[in-house]
Amino acid sequence: MGAGGRQAGSARGLTGARDVRLLALAFLAGVLAVHQLATLPPLWLPAMLLLPGLVRWPGHAIWLAAVLGAGWTIIDADKRLTARLPVAAEGETRTLTGRVASLPERDAIRTRFVLESDADPARARLAWYGEHPPLRAGDCWRVTARLSVPQGSANPGSFDYEAWLWRQHLHATGYVDSARRCDADAPWSVNRWRQAASEQLAAALDAGIGAALIRGLTLGDRSALTDADWQVLRRTGTSHLMAISGLHIGLLATLVFLALRGVLPWLPPAGMNPPVLTLAALGSGLAALGYAAFAGFALPTQRALLMVAVVLVALVLRRPVLPSRVLALAGLAVLIRDPAAVLAPGFWLSFAAVAWILYLLRGRLGSGGWRRWLWWQPALVLALTPLTLFWFGQASIVAPLANAILIPAFGVVVPAVLGAAALTLVWPGVGAPLLRLVEGALATGWQGLAWLAELPVAQVSLAPPSAWALLVAVAGLALWLAPRGIPARWLGVIGLLPLLAAPPTPAPGAFGLTVLDVGQGLSAVVRTADHTLLFDAGPRYRSGFDTGRALVLPYLKSRGIGRLDRVVISHGDIDHRGGWPAIRSAMPVGQALGAATDRPCLAGQSWRWDGVDFRMLHPATPGGEDNDGSCVLRISGAGGSVLLTGDIEASSEQALLDREAEGLAADILVVPHHGSNSSSTGAFVQAAAPAFAVVPAGWRNRWGFPDPAVVARYRQADARVLHTGRVGAVRFDLRPGEAVDVSRWRLRYRRFWHRPVCGSAGRAGSGSLSCVQPEEGR
Repeated sequence: MGAGGRQAGSARGLTGARDVRLLALAFLAGVLAVHQLATLPPLWLPAMLLLPGLVRWPGHAIWLAAVLGAGWTIIDADKRLTARLPVAAEGETRTLTGRVASLPERDAIRTRFVLESDADPARARLAWYGEHPPLRAGDCWRVTARLSVPQGSANPGSFDYEAWLWRQHLHATGYVDSARRCDADAPWSVNRWRQAASEQLAAALDAGIGAALIRGLTLGDRSALTDADWQVLRRTGTSHLMAISGLHIGLLATLVFLALRGVLPWLPPAGMNPPVLTLAALGSGLAALGYAAFAGFALPTQRALLMVAVVLVALVLRRPVLPSRVLALAGLAVLIRDPAAVLAPGFWLSFAAVAWILYLLRGRLGSGGWRRWLWWQPALVLALTPLTLFWFGQASIVAPLANAILIPAFGVVVPAVLGAAALTLVWPGVGAPLLRLVEGALATGWQGLAWLAELPVAQVSLAPPSAWALLVAVAGLALWLAPRGIPARWLGVIGLLPLLAAPPTPAPGAFGLTVLDVGQGLSAVVRTADHTLLFDAGPRYRSGFDTGRALVLPYLKSRGIGRLDRVVISHGDIDHRGGWPAIRSAMPVGQALGAATDRPCLAGQSWRWDGVDFRMLHPATPGGEDNDGSCVLRISGAGGSVLLTGDIEASSEQALLDREAEGLAADILVVPHHGSNSSSTGAFVQAAAPAFAVVPAGWRNRWGFPDPAVVARYRQADARVLHTGRVGAVRFDLRPGEAVDVSRWRLRYRRFWHRPVCGSAGRAGSGSLSCVQPEEGR
């Protein structure tokens, strides 16, 4: 081929690569667009939108890719919605026969596992409480279980549990009433192998951080890592090292490829001249596939495996391959396999990290020695900071230092861990002592990482940026980190400024109230222009789940709140004070009143913040921490008033009527005792006469709160009754001279995979999904 032919072929290759990248981005845009919708469109809509793309015009291929992405997402989502448990079946007890399709997760009070059956719901996440026979992946069980619709608390800033269940293809949750083994165990199961290997490794190791890291790095089994361990990883920006991804898969594939390419020519029979490159690529690919399978095929693992596969095929075919094209093909493969992957932070962080690395290689950091490497880490961490702020509201300051040390070290750590683990599994007598040596080295290294995490400047927390602020920041970074020769690169810094923007606060004289959805409990946040008050901290459960840490703190951080000026714990019940220790340890607190504090609530206590008055109405005398001793706080400003009542019951309500009959009126009332019929007497409801009555109770809780008779009383008083278990967190803005503005999080941040609420069903025109009313009694 002549020079002209080579140049033409090169140009066609570059154009094709560019097309693949654009098509992948268009497909991603279509997938992402559907996932922003509150209602799933009918399938005929993308079918109609395909028609313009069938005519050739500039950009028709991009149009087709986007519409295909949207259509494929609708098909996938429609199938999942049909398979999930309908709301009308909430609380039903069903008998399911199926196999354990996950590694069982055991804690102090229960074992959680996924049961995969032939009947609907096809995949259910079940909890088995108390003592029970051991569970193994692949075992067949016939269980009688009480089932629930996939649902979780709905609050700004907190983890979207319903989205996680959707990503995991889980169609119901529930708990086991009874169960017995059946005779159809899976003869072959990757998870069965993973569990056996995990147990064998655990038996060879001590129950410490070193053992937890080994199981995580070899099998993707991170169940032994505690919340404190994850906190160390997050504060040092090294969580990605525990997600088996390109670093791990690529390193193993490279080592196996080089080893086979060096050894194969020397193997007998002599003189055969085996296809070394092909066999080395095949062996390398099989090693990568085996590692990915034992790691559970998580999203970063899938991406890495696909990229390794494309590179190995290109090597065998002796075809040049552009890394950006490999990344685009891997992204397309992941999205075709599972469109819901776009809901996972790992999808964005994994692909973005590789994309930024490729960009930096072509830019100012593309060549050089160790000095370039030192600049690489802060540049990459800075490039990923907008995404980490968007997903987690925090970024690590010490991440460049930690990663500059650990990433090169993993070139030794990963082979050592995998080699010692493999030897332990096949030859325990030799492998176990080596594995314990590796365990000790990892535990020693962890101490240094933990010290780094304890530094006060290790991490910065900011309010998560909006999607638009994220896009502006990414564009600014792309300009700032662009190759030399591009003018005015410094202007890219301006694009980072929106990341620092704090959410708006009320004007002087105005205030906001947010009653969080913490399940069966209470936590409410009051904000004035310059002050924040927390009333109750939500429950903590026997399982260890702490709503203070998991729900309240993320909400506070999402609103840019770094300090609580005052905390009121209404009384001693665990559903009101359970989250207080976690909040107190994570955030500065000016003053605390009530249960579990040094200063009790007492009627007559008062203060004024930014033109807003706070007055404690109950209890009249300090003492008990039971329901009737609950703190009752009235907040009033020019825009309206709020009454926070804790768990007071009828006798305390009468005492308040006797002392404060005229001071109970409020625009917004947080209903006493979660709507129990032991509270909210007719006289109290009439005296309060609220426009809004908020019931802080779990959805379909076992006590049946709110009681229908209580709801009827508030309705008779012309109050709108809002149930946090149904509508999620409820936010009120009370501004002088304006009507009270109310926002219900489940309706504001509505997505089709969320538990359906009447008026916003998950699928357009679908009658198979029952729904619940957004307001009680309506």
